[in-house]
Amino acid sequence: MTALTIPECDVDLFDDEVLRDPYPTYSLLRHMGPVVRLRKHGFLAVARYADVRAVLNDPEHFISGSGVGFNDEFNQVRASSIIASDEPRHDMLRSVLGERLGPRALKGVDNLIRERASELVAEAARRDSFDAVKDFGEVFPVQVVGELIGLPVDKRSHLLRWANGAFNAFGPPGERTSAGLADIAEQFEYIRTVATREHLAPGSMGAAVYEAADRGLIPEESCLPLLSAYLTAGMDTTVNALAAMIHLLGTHPEAWRELRENPELVPSVVNEVLRIEAPAQLFSRVAAHGAQVAGVPVEAGERVAVIYASGNRDENQYPDPDRFDIRRNPAGHLTFGSGLHVCAGQHLAKIELRAVLEALIGQVDAITVGEPVRKINNVLRGLTSLPAAFTARGSEQS
Repeated sequence: MTALTIPECDVDLFDDEVLRDPYPTYSLLRHMGPVVRLRKHGFLAVARYADVRAVLNDPEHFISGSGVGFNDEFNQVRASSIIASDEPRHDMLRSVLGERLGPRALKGVDNLIRERASELVAEAARRDSFDAVKDFGEVFPVQVVGELIGLPVDKRSHLLRWANGAFNAFGPPGERTSAGLADIAEQFEYIRTVATREHLAPGSMGAAVYEAADRGLIPEESCLPLLSAYLTAGMDTTVNALAAMIHLLGTHPEAWRELRENPELVPSVVNEVLRIEAPAQLFSRVAAHGAQVAGVPVEAGERVAVIYASGNRDENQYPDPDRFDIRRNPAGHLTFGSGLHVCAGQHLAKIELRAVLEALIGQVDAITVGEPVRKINNVLRGLTSLPAAFTARGSEQS
């Protein structure tokens, strides 16, 4: 095999068994080469850390404007969204909420998030047991994002289902993808009828989208996909990261004890949770003329799966990458992407995770978890259920 040959394999990244445990498959792809053709669906895959980062940082040769999903219908539905845009349109759309989601702007909501996190942990600690997904992870982001976007409190019940479905809709044609496309249609109808100028709270991020359209900064037709993007990305990924954090700390009691004794490790732990269990596993790009990966030419028009979660487990970037190490502090992880499309909401997500972790350190002695139930989603890595219990600080232990 010459250096420029693209190896092929029959791996299906969207098979149920692969989705339950994708990491052996990612390892196989990394060892096969910088770019691998997946015959099942006809696209290429990039799985090594350095190559994933290089593709994400080269929007000239790996474009998003032809869609970032793996089916034509989804890419048409999302054709006007921020995630499927290239410069200069991307910068125009991102400018609407980009500043509102930056570290400086979010200082104003820091106290709100910490209060909500403290209440959430205290409520869980009062119970004999709870579900770390349904009673914990799913509660917090809906409250926070719902308030930031300015949604009516009594109209938020389906937000998580729609967000989960929207990530399924990225996948190749199939039953799961079709169901996800139906969820996107429902979410769009919700935005048209509920998340309107009249219903969103004044001064909220949602209201800011419509104000940007009124000032002529963005076209009116961009309001719906922009709101949809922030509602989708802002919730389900954080739900999955919170549940993963509880699961990892519950199954690594020695790490939990060390963290309680060294609370300055909180930022490191947040990064390690995000690295080892990236909530969004992959998206795609389309190669333009002149594209290459690690010196391997990629023909224009080829769709390329960019596997963030595989890069996060690359042994050439992170020694012993499958080990949860709270002192690793992998600040360069790929969970939020890189380059032009780096996640605009990453600062909010980190604030939420840190707030919960600090509340846990302050209120909880021990974390106990049961057997998790794995979520099957085309893009998201998460749990549908995780039995858990917190031993409150100062309580008697048997």
